Amino acid sequence: MNNLSITLNKPVPKKSLNNVLKEKDVLNFIFITVICFGSITALVFSLRFNVFFLWQEFLISTKFLRISTYFFISSFIILMGGLIFKTLIWFRYKPLPLDIYPGFEWPSVSVIMPAFNEEDSFLGSIDSIFASHYPRDKLEVITINDGSTDSTHQKMLQSKKKYKKKLQVIHFSRNLGKRIALHRGIIKAKGEIIVTVDTDSQIDPNALSNIVIPLIKESSCGAVAGRVEVLNNKETFLTRMLSIRYSLSFNFGRAYQSVYGAVFCCPGALTAYRKNVLLMFLDQWKNQRFLNTECTYGEDRAFTTLILKSGYTTRLQSNAVVYTTVPSRFKKMVKMYLRWNRSCVRETILFARFMFSKYRDHNRVLPVIDFFFLNIMYPFHLLSFGIIAYSAIVHPILLLRYITIIIIASFFLSLYYLRSQKSMVFLYGVPYGILTAFSLWWIFLFAALTVRSTSWMTR
Repeated sequence: MNNLSITLNKPVPKKSLNNVLKEKDVLNFIFITVICFGSITALVFSLRFNVFFLWQEFLISTKFLRISTYFFISSFIILMGGLIFKTLIWFRYKPLPLDIYPGFEWPSVSVIMPAFNEEDSFLGSIDSIFASHYPRDKLEVITINDGSTDSTHQKMLQSKKKYKKKLQVIHFSRNLGKRIALHRGIIKAKGEIIVTVDTDSQIDPNALSNIVIPLIKESSCGAVAGRVEVLNNKETFLTRMLSIRYSLSFNFGRAYQSVYGAVFCCPGALTAYRKNVLLMFLDQWKNQRFLNTECTYGEDRAFTTLILKSGYTTRLQSNAVVYTTVPSRFKKMVKMYLRWNRSCVRETILFARFMFSKYRDHNRVLPVIDFFFLNIMYPFHLLSFGIIAYSAIVHPILLLRYITIIIIASFFLSLYYLRSQKSMVFLYGVPYGILTAFSLWWIFLFAALTVRSTSWMTR
């Protein structure tokens, strides 16, 4: 046990992921230089052409714009207040350390890995699990082939020969969906703790040991989210930007939510659950319907909602890291965001139905406050884009003003990444902010209007 504790405290070398995460300093330098030059140029032009004064005149030019401006400014003040509120809570977040004492007993863990057409990533994913520092006699892995049409099943059988009894392979002759696959794996599992891992992801060797700590120390904890980082973060400019988005989502967003025990979405890429908690509502989750329509995606968010409703806390363990593959093309990213936002709409409504009830004994107020701050962002974003579109028709030069403000806001938001990662890569948050403002503003509205869609889109 002492040897294990020493191993767990070692920093994980990036070479453990086959050098995929190796820095390409030249490209980073070029991209960061372009981002800095473009941002400064936009600011200089805005000042040179008095764009801010022109914008003020524009906003008071009609009664409609004046009313819209009042709402816009009020929403902006509320959002800034929410950011300060979240930041103050965020400063209190720390992952729980591992305290080994005489007689310490690790809980048994079952890792569940459903797969559909993952022939390129499966072997790397399964090998990363068995390279874990978690005690082998306490670990079992169950992988489910969900009707793959490529060589995924053959890769599973290949791994079965390598890992023998420690790996179970379940085969579906046709695609039944991720929920059915997870359900089958959970029913088969013998572990006290269920850990889900996506087969396009690779876990850090310390991830399993770290992610079970809150479940060991806190009896009221029902689920623990791991921290998701981008595996292919150097593949394209888009994946570089998405690495900032993922980092802010976990190192900031889920971190402050973890302080009051209500992480709203514990990700399928890496989450640990108490099996006895899942069994309380497993069939309800598998057969979930919303607006009389079968729910085929958002299974991780649905699990989280049901766990919170049952009175348990959900936490983030930021030292439990998983590296996942993200879309490298804009079209695939949009499809991913649509799926996420549809499940977000559904689970937000379901959470709202019980958030004012006595669903648990402590920390019920802060989730409600955060719920309010999170959801005012969507009308604010739509109104902002509406004003931008109208002003661009009337005074095209005003686009410079909006771009400048987006640059400034994105820069300050990306400082959260700089604090946690201490890397100039945080500047990729600036172009991502511009991309979000001009190209992704419609996604939440469209997701809300098409929330009954059952298409996975990226499978």
